[in-house]
Amino acid sequence: MGRACAVAARICTWEVVTGFGAEELSREMLEDCFRRDFPDFEGMPRFWKMVSFNSAEGRRHRYLVIHAATELRGRRERVVPRSVSLFAVADREMRVSGGTTGNYRFAAIAGDCLYVLVFYEGRLCHWSEEYGYGGKESLEPAEKRVEAFDAFLKEDSLFSQGEGFVKGPLTVLDVDFENLSGAWLADLKKALRDPFWKGLHLEPRSPGRQTAKSIILLLLLMVAGMTIGNSLEPGCETLVGPEAPALSLPVVPLPAMKPVHKEFGSRDIVFREVRSTPECIDPVLEIRGLVGDRLFSGVFGGQNVVKKAGDSLGAFRVKSVLRDRVVLECGGKEWEVLNGKAP
Repeated sequence: MGRACAVAARICTWEVVTGFGAEELSREMLEDCFRRDFPDFEGMPRFWKMVSFNSAEGRRHRYLVIHAATELRGRRERVVPRSVSLFAVADREMRVSGGTTGNYRFAAIAGDCLYVLVFYEGRLCHWSEEYGYGGKESLEPAEKRVEAFDAFLKEDSLFSQGEGFVKGPLTVLDVDFENLSGAWLADLKKALRDPFWKGLHLEPRSPGRQTAKSIILLLLLMVAGMTIGNSLEPGCETLVGPEAPALSLPVVPLPAMKPVHKEFGSRDIVFREVRSTPECIDPVLEIRGLVGDRLFSGVFGGQNVVKKAGDSLGAFRVKSVLRDRVVLECGGKEWEVLNGKAP
């Protein structure tokens, strides 16, 4: 039987703007951008994708960025944020009061934190946390913060497209995450059964160990022919179960990068030679995604790559990364590799 451990973790929403042709960003690409934008951040958070959509500036990708407050290396059980329990509370309110559109803004104070969750067409598309609240004296400033957020809903590039939002009242939840028998634990179990959170784990995992774990679980099911149920076990701050066989994470918000303003209708690879010399042959490069003029991800020689200007790529050097193309050079020769058809 798998088990899961709930820990304290910070969660926020993060957005990346890319070219229109970029559907997914690789994990390596996200981590590289994160290190560039937050060089003083220790460690690496978990990225969990919520939604992608087109805007006037380009393709926008919104993720949850989750950072655990404790060291997770060496943990064998599945580790999840305990605040995910609030998802079940917000989802319950949305289903009761969210009208027919599923556009619902949830706001609540739990402990000393103000949580704001937004569902768009029934799907979680925003999560923010602001600490420093708690007690009756904090209700008035919290209400003002929620009012300011409601104004943001009308201007946001995604939320402004939908029909009117139902705005839930600001509530104060009696949640004590240190109480292992509290009602929040049942909400956490319910939330983790939602397909949105399926596969989420914060602890680093070895692919080999997870493959073996899945095989063992499969054999146990075949032999025992039994259904795994929920359980609580000692030895961790909070434990819930069962844990599904390890699944690969979706390729997963970063601060907005420089946008791409031109849409390309094809992912075809186009090489345009600028100068020619006989020493270098055409590079076999497919661009999968561009982040402003910072870096690109793609496939080169059958290998996934993430490169920036100045990096080497086989015999080639990445001369520049532009909004819609990458310029390579080799032996006095340049190639432009376009992300889509040539303009």
